[in-house]
Parts: sequence; structure tokens; C-alpha cells
Amino acid sequence: MKSKDEEKYKILYLSFNQDRSCLALGLEIGFAIYSVNPMKKLFLRGKYTYIIINIDFGCGIGRIEMLKTTNILALVGGGNNPKFSPNKIIIWDESKCQIIGELRFNTNVLNVKIKMDRIVGVCQKRIYIFNINTLAIVDMFDTYENNHGIISISDGDLISVIAFPYDEKGIVKLVNFNSLAQPPIISAHESNIACLSINYNGTLLATASDKGTLIRVFNISNGKLIIELRRGSKNAEIHNIVFDKHNKFVGCTGDSGTIHIFSIISAMKNLDENYYSNELEEESKNKKSIFNKILNKINSAYLNSEWSFAKFRISEHNCNMSFLKNHTICVFTLDGKYYLASFDPKKIGECEKLKESYIF
Repeated sequence: MKSKDEEKYKILYLSFNQDRSCLALGLEIGFAIYSVNPMKKLFLRGKYTYIIINIDFGCGIGRIEMLKTTNILALVGGGNNPKFSPNKIIIWDESKCQIIGELRFNTNVLNVKIKMDRIVGVCQKRIYIFNINTLAIVDMFDTYENNHGIISISDGDLISVIAFPYDEKGIVKLVNFNSLAQPPIISAHESNIACLSINYNGTLLATASDKGTLIRVFNISNGKLIIELRRGSKNAEIHNIVFDKHNKFVGCTGDSGTIHIFSIISAMKNLDENYYSNELEEESKNKKSIFNKILNKINSAYLNSEWSFAKFRISEHNCNMSFLKNHTICVFTLDGKYYLASFDPKKIGECEKLKESYIF
């Protein structure tokens, strides 16, 4: 049986801000913001926090997103006793302790993203994009049935690229807001999309299906597969995929309780903007031996994919991670734990646990 404190600080959702310097927690009693490194509570907004101005935040926040390191937050109600209706996005100014905007939808909001120029609301079958200053709708996109609100957005100051499930299972649509020439639609997997992640500058897309055995990394400009990463041979649910800021490593978390870290350094070194469009390369690729063609048909993913070189095992099965400096990672779990670990980029093996503590 859970104690009152455990229930009070039950974490419903956690997310990093754009540069991953802060962590936002949606709680059963409100929300909290932490700095990541070092881990430090910046503020907690819960029951009676605003008693002086008669605002009670003692109810659930199911989704929370920070706008960089500003005081502006996007909130969606959730949990057993939602603070706000689940079909609304609330724009909250922490410095003023007040709501400064509200977006209402016909169905529940499954995800929300906020940037310096736009706010994105994700519902089951449609994505809505709003101007952050006027809250006027500027774009909308139909999606494949998106029960988990899956979407990814480049982490730069402005939205440059978004990715979301589209049209039918396994298909990903990319939208580039900075170019008239749109990226191609990507047939990423044969089964439903479970996780998407765009790197910081909007050049790479990582995808995983609901099988959870493979992560595929694509070149966003032309939709070509760059590298295939194998998490394992048994099915699993992948919760998060993360690029490090320098596009050298990819990490993923899932319900297996193991964080996998992959190196994509070699793949990135081999990546040339003209490589895939070069006719000679295409011709060479089409002249594979009969033996290799047979192998590809039998089990190309298993034989050609890159396995993780570092793993970090924890007892919790629902978490989010981020890369820090000097080959370290931080991991935050929905059970309220915080881990710090390091890995050797040149050596296959287990991560070294540097720290383990409770968030609250």
C-alpha cells in the first residue's frame, strides 16, 4: 500500500526542456521543475502553494512542457483529479502565477509541444499548430490513429521539422517549416509507430515500431536509411529515443528496464549529402551478390543492424534519459528515482552507476 507522500508526489509525466537542462514533472498534485545537472528542485506547485492568491494547484497535470528556460509552460490536465479539462492546453506564466492563454479541442489532448514560435497540440487523429503570440491556428495535419500522441519536433529555438505517424501503420510524415521542398514520406516499419525522435538541428529522424526490436535512423532531407540499431531480439515497448547533441550517440529506454546506448559515429562519418543521390552508388548497391540478397530476404535487419555497445540496467520500467557531458547520462523514472551513469565510448560493456537518489 502506497504512503500518503508517495500518492501525493505521484509522477504522471516527465519531460526535458529543449536543451535538456531542466526537467518538468506533471504530478497528481500539480507540477515541479528541476535543474538536471546538478539535480536541484527549482520549484514545486502543489496544494496550497498559491494560498496567498487563492490558487489551489492540488490537482493532476498529465502533460507539461517548458519553453526553454523561461517561465512559460504548456499544461494539460490528467490523473485521477485533473486540474484542467483534458481537452484543453493551458499556457501558464509562472512569473505571474496565472493563465495567459487557453486552447480548447473537441477531443482530449494526447500531447503538447511548445516552442518560441508555435504551440503544437496532438489529438488522436489530428495535429494542430498555433502561433504562440496570437494563439491563431496556422496548420493542421491528419494522422494515422495516434492513441499515444506520438510526435517529435526538432529542439532548436524555432520549430524547423516535425514528424508524426501518417496515413497507415509504419508510415512517418515529415514537415519542414523552413523549406518549400518537403522531405519524403518514410515507410519506416511494417507495424505501428511507437516512438519518434528528431535530433537537435532537424537533420536526423529515429523511429521504433511497437515491436521494439529495431531503431532506424533516417536522413530527413531525403528519407534514406542511414543506420539500423538493434535493441534486442524480443519484443519490447520503447518509450524514448534520444540523440546526443553532437549526433554521435543514440540512447533508448523501454519497458525492459535496460537503457541502451548506440554509437552512430561511423554512420555519420560515412554520410555524405550526395551519397544516396549518386547514381554510381545506387548502381553499386544494386549489384549485390545473390548470397547477400538471400540473406537480406531471410533476416536483413538481424544480420546488418548495429547492436548497443553500452547498457544501463535499472529496476524501474518507465523512464526518460538524456546525455550529459563527458559520456554520462541521467535517467529519471516515473517511480521518482534519479540515476547518473557513465559509459566508455570505445568499449562494449555496462555503464558505471555514479549516483542513485530519489527526486523528492
